[in-house]
Amino acid sequence: MCVSHINRERLHREYEPLVLRDGLRVPVREIRKDDAQALQRLVGRSSPRSVELRFFGPLKELSESQARSFADVDGRDKFALVALDPEDTGEIVGVVRYGREGDMNSAEYAALVEDRFQGRGVGIGLTRRLVEAARERGVGRLHALVMGENTGMLRLLRYLGLPEQERWRDGARCVEIELNHSGVR
Repeated sequence: MCVSHINRERLHREYEPLVLRDGLRVPVREIRKDDAQALQRLVGRSSPRSVELRFFGPLKELSESQARSFADVDGRDKFALVALDPEDTGEIVGVVRYGREGDMNSAEYAALVEDRFQGRGVGIGLTRRLVEAARERGVGRLHALVMGENTGMLRLLRYLGLPEQERWRDGARCVEIELNHSGVR
């Protein structure tokens, strides 16, 4: 089997569904290049407040180029997982991602969960799986820029139970999570 075929298979890997607190089973898989339009629709369905907390300001829509960039990952230095709407698996209801930057041991973390799925376990479920994928790919730390009023994201990162440090950067909280620690809750 050629390497490019192996990479395509890996990029299309599906995971066990997330079982939400209310018993709903939500399909999870790695993001694909052809998910760009579904990402645009996710942002379009999200409340202005959720979009502002994710993108640090108002955003009427995710541009085609932004969506293509977010959906085009290499599976190692850029990696993302999506949760799919159980009633329409062509629609993404949550996405978590990391992207390595200059320091190959560290990567930036970001997430967006559609409002109707917030507070139900999608964000923490996807993030736990992302942490494991990051560890498998040699990422030792994740850091997230979080607006101070984004209490949901701050709570999610603390709930992982991993060592963390917090500092202010560019007017936001920069939460750094150490992954080389025993387990995720």
